[in-house]
Amino acid sequence: MGTALFPCHFDVLPPPFAPMMPEREEKILDSIDKATISYREYQPRDLSACARLAEEAWPPGPGMVSKKQEASGMRGYMTYSVGVANWTDMACTSEGVVGFLFGRIDNYSGAPLPKRSLLGELPTFIRSFFIENRMTPRSISFTWSLLLTELKVKLRIPKSDASIEMFIVSSKHRGKGVGSELMDRFLRAAKESGASLVTVYTDNMMSNWQFYEKRGFKKVGTFHDNITSHYSGLDSKGIIFALQLSERKGMVSPSTPKRPN
Repeated sequence: MGTALFPCHFDVLPPPFAPMMPEREEKILDSIDKATISYREYQPRDLSACARLAEEAWPPGPGMVSKKQEASGMRGYMTYSVGVANWTDMACTSEGVVGFLFGRIDNYSGAPLPKRSLLGELPTFIRSFFIENRMTPRSISFTWSLLLTELKVKLRIPKSDASIEMFIVSSKHRGKGVGSELMDRFLRAAKESGASLVTVYTDNMMSNWQFYEKRGFKKVGTFHDNITSHYSGLDSKGIIFALQLSERKGMVSPSTPKRPN
């Protein structure tokens, strides 16, 4: 896990005897789906919905001791991610939240940049985690893995004026342009705010790192990812990507609305 993760896109095949949908009908339905999605700023009541999407994106492996630990960990991690972001964009339908992107933009006029300590909001997250969970060897190992990964990221990530902190789309709405729209809105706001370099940390095991490469991000660092390895039970590699906004093409969409403070 870490400062930014994006879950894998799973291409779901139709049932064996379902008729194939004509291409034109697919495009019509896709445009209808996009028309029903609205975007707004994060509100405190969204915390539970964000945590549920995170649980869906990263199902617990053998390193997690219980469903309660998983749920409290994700709530804490969403609180941490919101706490270091001044860009919070929620994708919503009539069913509720279907995706979100939390990011940092240094000179963004829509919201002030949160004050950040060396460890960010990690101490708060760790305290809240142990309030809800007993201190056991597994929970201590989980916390140690998280701290090690955060330290590796801070040592390897280049200095930037914008970063993606948390990025998730529900499995039901992947492949429908929600992730691309969330990303484009963030990059557009960053560029309009004068940002030149955007960074993101992801991993090769539980996240769709190819999503970033397809959008022009360049791999600038890799390392053994302690927290994703702990979480998944598999050896995982952390990846740091960076994007020079001056090199990004095709950002000609309408200006992003200003956010209230």
